[in-house]
Amino acid sequence: MTGERAYIGIGSNLGDRILCCQEAIRAMSKIAGVTVIRVSSFYETAPIPPASGDWFVNGVISVQTQLKPGALLLELRQIERSMGRATERARGSDRSIDLDLLLVGSRVVEQPDLTLPHPRLHQRRFVLAPLCELDPDFRHPVFGVTMRQLLERLSDPSLVRLLAPAARYAGPGENS
Repeated sequence: MTGERAYIGIGSNLGDRILCCQEAIRAMSKIAGVTVIRVSSFYETAPIPPASGDWFVNGVISVQTQLKPGALLLELRQIERSMGRATERARGSDRSIDLDLLLVGSRVVEQPDLTLPHPRLHQRRFVLAPLCELDPDFRHPVFGVTMRQLLERLSDPSLVRLLAPAARYAGPGENS
């Protein structure tokens, strides 16, 4: 498959958090024009107020996509809705699933409903830690530094801890 490499952040803090993330990844693998390449380990992250639920489970998925960024974002929103996520999304609120389009190649996009790279990617340990696991040398299209350098410079004090390897995503043909 030709196309562009995209990175998608995934998170959940309601219900069976790991299962919710795994279901969302399986749904992404069924999108026409999208191939899941790699999935990071899952990490637990302390909730940021006003979230009142359990700790978040977060990770990053690397996909190869033939879709334009806006079309890919619409597919991700459809997966969120099909998994019970409300259309109105208050930042920091509890959610069964959260899918964020982080990067699509080296594209820089500023539209009312889509900003690439994700505008807070460089401020979030729970995004940079799994992103560095997948591609530490990928350069941020605006800042020109690698994901590893962004993580090393990060002042985010939030607690992010690696879950046991058994909590990884089991794709087709893999055991969980």
